[in-house]
Amino acid sequence: MEALLVVIAVAGMFLLLIAPHEAGHFALAKLFKVRVIEFSIGAGTKLWSTTRGGTLYAIRAIPVIGYVRMGGMEAGDFEDPSGFHHKTAWQRILILAAGPAANFVVAILLFTGLGLTQLNDDVGKVARVVPNSPAAAAGFQPGDRLRTVEGQPITAPDQLRKVENAAPNAAIVVTGVHANGQPFAYIVTPQCDSKTSQCQVGLSVMGVVTVKDAVTNGLAFPFVAVSNIVQGLSQLVTGQVPGGLLGPNGFTGPIGIADVAAQSVSLGPGTYIFFVALLSVALGFTNLLPFLALDGGRMAVVLIEVLRRRPFDRTSELNFQRIGLVALLGLAAVISFLDIQRIATGQFPGLQR
Repeated sequence: MEALLVVIAVAGMFLLLIAPHEAGHFALAKLFKVRVIEFSIGAGTKLWSTTRGGTLYAIRAIPVIGYVRMGGMEAGDFEDPSGFHHKTAWQRILILAAGPAANFVVAILLFTGLGLTQLNDDVGKVARVVPNSPAAAAGFQPGDRLRTVEGQPITAPDQLRKVENAAPNAAIVVTGVHANGQPFAYIVTPQCDSKTSQCQVGLSVMGVVTVKDAVTNGLAFPFVAVSNIVQGLSQLVTGQVPGGLLGPNGFTGPIGIADVAAQSVSLGPGTYIFFVALLSVALGFTNLLPFLALDGGRMAVVLIEVLRRRPFDRTSELNFQRIGLVALLGLAAVISFLDIQRIATGQFPGLQR
């Protein structure tokens, strides 16, 4: 049963990443009356298909990619009056940008939904108890509501942390109520790190979370995630991460992503949803990069055409895009091989429990 749940979760993750992305391209193409030849989720052998309005809709066997085939983008079809290249520059850019935009929207919805499941009006509610910590040994449980620490009413989520750091290695008294309504009073001694001078008993205390907070945090999530991704890439490129780009903490591909997704299932729905939201932002951001075969690369071509005031030779452009696609698939193959090696040797960091 657990294995089936993992398979469903991994498949669902790829579906949430790929289907909205391709649907974004598809919707804008249809809006601007571009002839759409095929809208496919997955690649390889067709598992299901139907044709409506001149468009083939298909679900294929390999779930890690998808595509929208538009008229006017293949050899011998460049002059199609309803093809992609016969639309205005701004229409083509919007069609290309709609895929990444859809990924950002999915991330916003997932993170907002996650926030709405964590609404809280009690600043002393325990969100997590760290395993094997002093708090776990004392008997604290997730869902406990802390009332006082050292006799002082808890009025802020960081109040416990301040008390912990104010008296290193000193026992403190914490009172509260378990989720079942039973009151408690525990004496617990924080563990202190001599290097950072930080002390903690092993409790994560929630602040007040309102509907407004959930929506605001959801809207901000793509921007925060992109900032963290850029920072992480910068650290990889500058050698601040051990092993560099292709090391244990470097780039990962579909196999590594699937492995982490499988781990996230065992850590609970919240971790899984957060991971998928983060991946959705990463996919949208990556596709905006100005590299051949990516949406950003195609958008760059359109912008350059606007600046030079004439189109590129479509056959040459198609060949360059194909070269870019082959290079991208080659890189994915190399990273996938490294993922398998990392997982097999226990080097893959995965998620921290």
